[in-house]
Amino acid sequence: MNELTPRDDIKKTVSEILKRVDRLIRAGEIDQAMREIIQAKEIDPKNVYIFAYEERITYLKEEHEKHKQQEQTKKSAEEAARKRDIEAKKRAEEAIRQLEETKRKEAPPPVPAVKPPPIPPIARHDDGRPIEELERELRDLEADIRKKEEQARKLEEHSTLSPEQRQQYEQELAKAWEDGALTPIEEEHLKELRMLMGITIQEHTRLTKKAQIDAYRSAFRAAWATGAISPERFSELADMRKRFHISTEESDQLEAEILWEARSGTQSATLLIVDDDVKLLNLVSDILREANYNVQAFTTSDEAFRFLKESTPDMIISDINLETSTMGGFTFYEKVREMDHLQNVPFIFLSGLTDEVLIRTGKELGVDDYLTKPFSDETLLATIKGKLKRFKKLSQSAKKK
Repeated sequence: MNELTPRDDIKKTVSEILKRVDRLIRAGEIDQAMREIIQAKEIDPKNVYIFAYEERITYLKEEHEKHKQQEQTKKSAEEAARKRDIEAKKRAEEAIRQLEETKRKEAPPPVPAVKPPPIPPIARHDDGRPIEELERELRDLEADIRKKEEQARKLEEHSTLSPEQRQQYEQELAKAWEDGALTPIEEEHLKELRMLMGITIQEHTRLTKKAQIDAYRSAFRAAWATGAISPERFSELADMRKRFHISTEESDQLEAEILWEARSGTQSATLLIVDDDVKLLNLVSDILREANYNVQAFTTSDEAFRFLKESTPDMIISDINLETSTMGGFTFYEKVREMDHLQNVPFIFLSGLTDEVLIRTGKELGVDDYLTKPFSDETLLATIKGKLKRFKKLSQSAKKK
């Protein structure tokens, strides 16, 4: 057997540490995982896999701290609201007591029948204020109490819904609305899910409307494609709108978009690419444009992320090791998946790395595919075409179920 060189020893040691780090991340022991990463960096400070894991751990720690801060803010706000309510109620009770005492003390004496009733003096409180003023203050206090109670109710309804929970709830809504109005069983199921996840009424209303519109869009496209709806049979749209709870204004806009797509033919897919290697980025962009794709190319994940806030491409392709960006590949992927309109967009990683653990990490995050550099033009185009085709079929199948 060949003896290991010093470099082989270092790689083997670091590999063992990274395997422990992988297990610690799975177990949620983030601090211990970071200590292992620090140890690995001391052994091999230039190992790119170590930095990829460090980036992943740092992101998880930031998310954990953000969640803790949100919980603390929520508790502080609830406590402050509770104290204000107690004080407001005390003031109201004291004001009522003073008003009753004043009325009791200042009850006017009987008026002699032979004399005209005297003009009653302005009732005043012990401190000299008119009773009318005290009554106005009481009404203001009661209004303030009602306002605080409403604020407390809204605060109690507030929830910190994670991206995973939001995605799960959106999937359940889409499944429930795909064939139109909800059944009692579906309504009860969604109600239980809302209570379990702590979803607010406002969040539920917003996500429900999105599910209704998506389901209506899918049903309209299918009906138009099969001829169930045509310019001569538009009267049938009223039933479809009613079934999906879509207003006339909403349906007019959706139908115009769908019909425009149908009449203008199939549109070229838009691909977003991120790579800090400018030469490779330009080369890949040229290949894809020659294949009739629309291409949005960026050298940093920060620029790409700003673009994605307002746009929805058909696919995202990103390098993992983005040295010139504040977000590496893994963090960029997770930030993309947090945005509602990008949660189902196919995502492919590009990398010159071949480490099995790193590839598995990307796939465990949910990445759709992984291309290892160097790759041929044919492999790149076949992968993209296959993923777009498969994604389209899955989307159509999901809408038909």
